[in-house]
Amino acid sequence: MVIGAGPAGATAARRLAENGISTLLLERATIPRVKPCGGAITHRALPLLPPGGEALLKSHPCAWTFCGRNGRSVTLARNLPYSHIVERSVFDAWLTDRAAHAGVEVHDGEAVTAAEVTPTHSRLTTKYGRYTADIVIAADGAHGMMAKAAGFPRPRRGAAIEAEIPADAALLQHYHERVEIHVGQYPWGYAWVIPRAEILNIGVGSFRPAMFPLKERFFEFLERIVGHRDVVPLAHPLPYRLRWDPPVRNRVLFAGDAAGLMDAFSAEGIYSALKSGHMAADAALESLRHGTPCRTYAENLYEEFWPALKSAAKMSLLFYPLAGFWSDVFGQNQELLSHYLDVATGECPYDTLTRRAEHQLLHHPSMLLKRPRLNSAHDTFGST
Repeated sequence: MVIGAGPAGATAARRLAENGISTLLLERATIPRVKPCGGAITHRALPLLPPGGEALLKSHPCAWTFCGRNGRSVTLARNLPYSHIVERSVFDAWLTDRAAHAGVEVHDGEAVTAAEVTPTHSRLTTKYGRYTADIVIAADGAHGMMAKAAGFPRPRRGAAIEAEIPADAALLQHYHERVEIHVGQYPWGYAWVIPRAEILNIGVGSFRPAMFPLKERFFEFLERIVGHRDVVPLAHPLPYRLRWDPPVRNRVLFAGDAAGLMDAFSAEGIYSALKSGHMAADAALESLRHGTPCRTYAENLYEEFWPALKSAAKMSLLFYPLAGFWSDVFGQNQELLSHYLDVATGECPYDTLTRRAEHQLLHHPSMLLKRPRLNSAHDTFGST
C-alpha cells in the first residue's frame, strides 16, 4: 500500500505494480489536485520518469539572474537548460495515471484517518473502509499522519508562499526561459520568478519563516514584479532535516517530503521524491520476495542522500546568515556563482562549492563578520 499520490508515492506504486505486486494508492485530495510548487526539475530527475515525461516540460530556462542587495544583479546564460519546469497539478496527475495504467488501484479523495502500525503489518482506516497492508510506503507529505502513527520524527518545516500569475507579452518576454532569484532581503530564504508557458510562478520561501512576515514580503515582491497584489497565494511547507533519522519504522517506509529529503539549501525536492519512490519500491519488492528486513531501505537511502543533504545543510548555515555579503561576492565572482547554480541544479557536488565558499569567506578583504557556527545546539549534523 502507498499513501500519497505525489511524485514519490505515484512512482513507488507504479514500480510495485509493474513488478506484479498488488498495490493500493490512497490520496486524500481529488486528482488533479492543486499543488503549490515552482515545478523545477533537474536533469538528473528526467531518467526517473516513465516514458513520455518529456512532453510535460513547459519551459527550459537557460539563464539565471541572481539579484542581491542594493539592486545588484548578474545573469548567467548557457546553451543547455539549467532546469525544466512542469505544472505540478498536471505532472502529479500524469504520474498517478501512469501508476493506474500499470495496474495500481487508485483511490483519490480518500484520506487515512487512523493507523495502527505493528512489527508485521499496518491497519489503516479511511471514511470508506479499513485496510491491512504488509508494507506501507508513506509518501503523505510533511504533514502526513503516518509519521505520528509510526513514531517517525517529523522533519523541520520552513514555509513558502507563491502564486501563479498570467503575464502579458512584455513580461513573458522579459522572463523568457530565465529564472530570477532574489536573496539578501528574505532571512534564511529567497524569492523567485520562474517562467512556465504563459504563467509566472512567483514566490518567497524561508527555512526559518518565523523570523519575518513572510506573507507581507511575498506581496511586496509580487507588486514589484507584476505591479499589483490581486492574487490569492498558496502556502506550503519546506520539510528538511539537519540530523539523519532512518525513514523506516517497522514495515512503514517514508519517501519524499514525508522522509524530509528536501535540500536544505536550494529547497529542491522533486528529484529526491522520485528517487526515494524508486528506492522504496525496490526495498519493498526485496522484502516481499525474499523476506529481507525493510531497514535495508534506510541504509540505501542514507548512502544515496545523506552526504549531499548534510552538505546542503552546512552550506545553508554558511550562506543564509550572510546572504547580503554573498550576494555581493556572487556579483563580483561569476565563477563561484556558476558553481552555485551547478549545485542547485544537481550537476555538481556540494563539497566543491562549500570548499570554495569557505575559502572566499576566510580570505575576503572586507570580511569582518564572524564566521557562522556550523554546529550549535540548534544546528547539528549528526548521523543518527
